Amino acid sequence: MKLNKHTVATRYAKAYYNLAEEHDCIKEAFDNMMDIRQIFGENPGLGLVLSDARLTLAQKRPIVDNLIKNFPELMQNFVLMIFDYDRMGDMELIVDEFEKLYDHKNRTILAKVTTAVPLTEAQKTRLADVFVKKLDGKKVIFDEVVDPEILGGVIIEAEHQIFDGSIRLNLETLKKQIAK
Repeated sequence: MKLNKHTVATRYAKAYYNLAEEHDCIKEAFDNMMDIRQIFGENPGLGLVLSDARLTLAQKRPIVDNLIKNFPELMQNFVLMIFDYDRMGDMELIVDEFEKLYDHKNRTILAKVTTAVPLTEAQKTRLADVFVKKLDGKKVIFDEVVDPEILGGVIIEAEHQIFDGSIRLNLETLKKQIAK
């Protein structure tokens, strides 16, 4: 049975997280993963090149060696294992899954916040304080979206839940009640 990319990425991310935990270097492992994300982000197609069947391992290996030369041994070994199993094309997905795991373990909540106008810093702080308590987290990281169609209020999507406090929803609800 062939596994999909998401399942594979999740397994590699968990394995590296557990290994970093054993070596008591979770924060360093997270920082290294973010560095890998940056490298792949600055070099679009790197994963495809490193998993291209038209290139030999001997042609790809110097690229990988250069990629990992400044990382600690644990990260070097992890990247080499990904390379050996021909999964470099999945590296960015592995990093994403590692970040999700790291955030979950550290009770960091990633939330999409939709408002009609941009939030001020004071509003973001108040919203984060309330939301972190509501979801029993330590920290909230907002991905902000401005959508004038919600008219006002705020819609927050986090941890498979939607908290809709938009004026648009309130008006729609009121309209339905009047129609009854």
